[in-house]
Amino acid sequence: MKLASPRNTSLFAALCISFGGIIILLTSVNYLSYMFFRDNIRSEIIKNNSLNLHTTVANYEKHFVQLKSNLMAHVFNTEVQTMLDVQSRPSAYPTMLKIQQDLQGTLNNSILYLENIIYYFKDKKLLIDKDGSRDPDTMFSKFYASDHYTPAFWLEELPRSQSFTLYPGAVFKEQTPYGGAYYGTLLPVLAKKEYDTRFGVIALVNGSAMYQDFHQRTDSGWFYIYDRNGQPVFASSGRSTADDPALSALAGQGYIEQGDTIYFYQQAAQTGYMYVDVIPIRAVTSQFKQMNLVFLLILLTSCALSLIIALLLARKFRNPLHNILQAVEQLGQPLSLQPSRITEFKLIAEKIHDLFRINHTIHRDLDTKNSLLQQYAYISRLKMISVNLKDIKTAIDSNRPYRLLLTHLTLKEEALLDTTLEASRSYALITELIRMHFIDNSPDSMTFQVEQNVILTILFEHPQQLDDSYALGQLLSLLQPETLYFQFTVGVSALQSDAEKFNETYDKVLEYTNQRRLDEDIQVFSRLETLTLPMLPTLAQEQELTANLHAGNDAIVIPLVHKLIEQLHKAGAPAHHIIALSKQIVEKALKVIYAKSLTVPGYENPKQPYEALKACRSIDDFKRFFEHFLSLLALTVRNKTKDSASDYMISFVKDYVESHYGEDISLDLLSQKLNITNSYLSSYFKDKTGINLSEYTHTFRMGKAMEMLQSTDLKIQDIASLVGYLTVAPFNRAFKRHTGVTPTEYRRQHQTLE
Repeated sequence: MKLASPRNTSLFAALCISFGGIIILLTSVNYLSYMFFRDNIRSEIIKNNSLNLHTTVANYEKHFVQLKSNLMAHVFNTEVQTMLDVQSRPSAYPTMLKIQQDLQGTLNNSILYLENIIYYFKDKKLLIDKDGSRDPDTMFSKFYASDHYTPAFWLEELPRSQSFTLYPGAVFKEQTPYGGAYYGTLLPVLAKKEYDTRFGVIALVNGSAMYQDFHQRTDSGWFYIYDRNGQPVFASSGRSTADDPALSALAGQGYIEQGDTIYFYQQAAQTGYMYVDVIPIRAVTSQFKQMNLVFLLILLTSCALSLIIALLLARKFRNPLHNILQAVEQLGQPLSLQPSRITEFKLIAEKIHDLFRINHTIHRDLDTKNSLLQQYAYISRLKMISVNLKDIKTAIDSNRPYRLLLTHLTLKEEALLDTTLEASRSYALITELIRMHFIDNSPDSMTFQVEQNVILTILFEHPQQLDDSYALGQLLSLLQPETLYFQFTVGVSALQSDAEKFNETYDKVLEYTNQRRLDEDIQVFSRLETLTLPMLPTLAQEQELTANLHAGNDAIVIPLVHKLIEQLHKAGAPAHHIIALSKQIVEKALKVIYAKSLTVPGYENPKQPYEALKACRSIDDFKRFFEHFLSLLALTVRNKTKDSASDYMISFVKDYVESHYGEDISLDLLSQKLNITNSYLSSYFKDKTGINLSEYTHTFRMGKAMEMLQSTDLKIQDIASLVGYLTVAPFNRAFKRHTGVTPTEYRRQHQTLE
């Protein structure tokens, strides 16, 4: 009692006694908790999981009712009957567009968990979804492919009499020539009118997302849904159910124990589905017991260690103030913590150490920000941006001799396909590689990205080192292994000492890099070369090229294109001149494609030729591309010419409009070609198609114009000419009446969406 009195008890002793009391208290609480939960954990698990399953069933049943209501609204959509009655595809385009808008409105409702909704017109072999219209084989073999839900499956399911059917979940994926993607586990749903075999609505529900939102998952449990026939509709995992009891024969709500597992089940009143939650009890209780034993062991070990440490501190307790003063005297130097067993001193020493660490971090952060400000100051000067940077002094302002080294990078995108490295990250790595190369020999040098693919290095102190070919060769050797992923063009300026000429020097170096030629991976330029390049193509060559493109004569077109490219290459033309000529040839080919309404196999998207040009880095690459592209184009032109004839009046009119929509098309012209009267052709076409000939021609032209605005870089006046307008002004007015926006706004909106 005397030792424990306030007068004789030291701070350390009081802390030890208090700590010991807390350990004993925690141990007692832990033991009582374990004894209590050991007897009650099983009943609590059953109660909680039963409530959890009840909530899950309510969520699922509510969702199925809401889903059925939405899908049946689509089944009785007035546009469906219009599509069933319409005879020709073009006249159905407005109805199809209205259907797609309705689908988008439903799919935007996230609480329905819908991946897609598909209108299935069986007799027409037509499917309409959020992305457009397709045939059943394309939709269910490529865009939504599944081993079980094949085109034949849906063809057999549609004649069944049920109006609403939910099918077991399956993995759906996209497998097209352009790539593939997995959609995960989707639950197919078929909604239709009873005994209607012509039309049905197929919905693909995201089963995984529903499970995550509707069910409170456990780390060691599994969840299943069975239909009225006992067939599995959804499973949360691939666990085998061979040893599970026959739950499909049960009804109502309850649970079954089998071994160390409890099967909670509940049958829904509305749908009749059986919901099952499988919980392993033994694993939970065993882990809980293990956790308590480990915790108890840790407490006992902590108690023993605390007593040992207390004895050691009592023997080593000396003058802490002296040690604190020694630590303070180390200000301005790296602080080395002296090991101490005194809590008060240890805390103070740690705080002092934290102050030193924070001070070091602040200085390092300031250095980094100063470097960024320096880079910002240089970039602002290069870009002629007026900013208030009077307080930021750059090394170049002191008129120190400097030299600029500009590195232009061209990424070989195909080389990154086999890596996980992002393009932006690869540019940053090259920048750091160049910076580290120069920082050793020129500590004041600065390397930074002016653009994503343009790296600028400013060299001070010893810029004359680049006059030595060996020193520059070291940089090129460093970049050589990276030529697998990049083409490098290096521009080196002459030695400068006038800061006012910084922008002028940069422009010159940038101009140096524009002299890059084909074939080589690394090219270095230190001056401008004088070149006299031929003006290609000549007027005669351009006329010959255009005429033979329209005629599909690849025997003349391909050698002519090869000759033009070789002439530029032999004249020493920079790569960008050859690329510009190649783009000009591609644009002429695209004009032929749109003028003749062609689809070139392998180049269905007009952007594909431009993408192929980006991968061309040698003269042989350009030749191979044009030989492949132009030969396919010529073959398509010739096939179009062969297949243009038709014996039927409507087919003739439509084919003529599709082939000559860029020319003047009138009712008089077509009636003369068919040798019939104007009034007969007009009434006949309106009776068969449902629209006037002028409306059909206008709609087709506007569709082609929208396609060209979306997928090409052709000028608007060129597009207007291609779709039959002599000037831009009437085309702009017609386009705005048709779409509600001008051609320029339409192209901008499409580019923003992409």
